[in-house]
Amino acid sequence: MRNFAECETIKSDTYIVVTDPGSRNKRSKFRLHNPNRATIKVVQVDDCVIKDGIRCDYLLILPNEQEVYIELKGSNVQHAVEQIERAIEVLSCNCKSLIKLCFISSTRCPINSTEIQNLKKKFKQKYNAKLFIKNGEISYTYEGNS
Repeated sequence: MRNFAECETIKSDTYIVVTDPGSRNKRSKFRLHNPNRATIKVVQVDDCVIKDGIRCDYLLILPNEQEVYIELKGSNVQHAVEQIERAIEVLSCNCKSLIKLCFISSTRCPINSTEIQNLKKKFKQKYNAKLFIKNGEISYTYEGNS
């Protein structure tokens, strides 16, 4: 398992929640439901692992080494996509067999559905990643074991 030193926290809580510390209203939120209390590595990417240029907020690394990229955004979804792309390019293990999961939590979604579908297709082809864009809180359940 990769090591991100002072930028990572190991958690095995039933619910692991990350929010944007810079957000005043905390509406953009990601909640990982971890019913089997697996050991999850929570990596703060923004201003810790990557300090310069654009980058997403968090990277979660699941026990099977699957990567979960998270960007908690206001309204600029296109910029959020670019932030996740850069983080993947810098941090990904390039494990071709594992599908990466990419989540963007937005306060509003100004991109039309055709653009979102094109972005999802691009992420699948270029990064072997599934892209999810949702307003407000996003919940994802990880059923794996520790």
